[in-house]
Amino acid sequence: MKRLVTFGFFGLISCISALTQPVKFGIDNLVDTNFELLRGLRVALVSHAAARALDGRTSAEILSTAKNVTLAKILSPEHGFYGAVAAGKPVHNDSVFGVPVLSLYGLQRRPDAAMLEDIDVVVIDLQDIGVRSYTYVSTMIEVMIACADANKPVFVLDRANPWGGEIIDGPLVDDARLSFIGRVPVPYVHGMTIAEIATMANAEGWLKDYDMSPERRGGVRRCKLTVVRLKRWTRQMRWEDLDRLWYPTSPNIPTPAAARAYAVAGLLGELGLVNIGIGSALPFQVVGSPTITFDSVLVRRCMRNGVTLLDYVFSPTTGRFAKETCRGYLIDVGRSAQPIHAALDILASVIEQSPAHRISETSTQSIAMFEKAIGSSAVLPMLRSKPTPAQIEKVASGDIPAFRERRARHLLYP
Repeated sequence: MKRLVTFGFFGLISCISALTQPVKFGIDNLVDTNFELLRGLRVALVSHAAARALDGRTSAEILSTAKNVTLAKILSPEHGFYGAVAAGKPVHNDSVFGVPVLSLYGLQRRPDAAMLEDIDVVVIDLQDIGVRSYTYVSTMIEVMIACADANKPVFVLDRANPWGGEIIDGPLVDDARLSFIGRVPVPYVHGMTIAEIATMANAEGWLKDYDMSPERRGGVRRCKLTVVRLKRWTRQMRWEDLDRLWYPTSPNIPTPAAARAYAVAGLLGELGLVNIGIGSALPFQVVGSPTITFDSVLVRRCMRNGVTLLDYVFSPTTGRFAKETCRGYLIDVGRSAQPIHAALDILASVIEQSPAHRISETSTQSIAMFEKAIGSSAVLPMLRSKPTPAQIEKVASGDIPAFRERRARHLLYP
């Protein structure tokens, strides 16, 4: 009996240990295998300071000190290596850990032949936020195309999506509105890891040009793709379930809560009708303007979509309505949210309350950016015509069932 009890005790300890083992990202698994996949190779690393291992070090630092790997160069996305450059601003070349850092968000967004000629493999390790208009997936696609053209293998080190892997919401991008803020035809919130998107893009023929006339675009490419997967991650896990620190991926995404609120507020900001917390302590987590009045019907509709709105007053230091008193909402995105449903509801309410001259003064450029972000030219006219909940539902989720079925073939995790 004593032996049975002893076995049961140690079996229980083993089970508890297995349950408390940390989720590991691609870089962690690469470290655990002593970089065997990259042994003896010259590497170009597409990464930034938000790409961290369990011990807190950046992937760039880890690879720069690996004895059996040569980190030849680092290619940095929008916001620069340290994530400190403002959105849309060009990123300049730099160096870190004694390694040159070359910009992929300046004069060019796709590596050229000179960037790739002296390396054996490109490794991509980018912490994405799970929202289509955020440009790190776009950078990855451009790198994959360049590597397909140059016959260079690509390794994607996977990372957790801060949303988890279950929430899908928003329309897909029309072919005519593919852009660098909508590079692949996925919903606005897609519920995939960056490596799952890479796998799907490579298999589905998404490695193609978008910014040229059809006769100059060239054919679909496929690259030699290897994924270093997550370990112990499941689709139900949000970032807060991982027990890992969040490093800001850009100046206004300081927390995973801001990353999720970005899906709601980011769309609103494109039209310039409200301040979306830029220049406040809660970027993307608040929306407001001097003319907004509290809309209790809107609050109830958003609550049904898993997004809580609390009345909020703030005075942003920069951005739209800087140094003015703005009234609006504090945004909290729940675990089962439909964030684009909520974003369109809020935007319809804001448009209805906004003075007519402000709507008419919305610039052609702002409208074009909104249409690129949402992926369609049909959404804004609908929002201006006092849409019903059924109309918003149709726009926000019309393509999702077909996408979910297509996506299922490319998922890497349960």
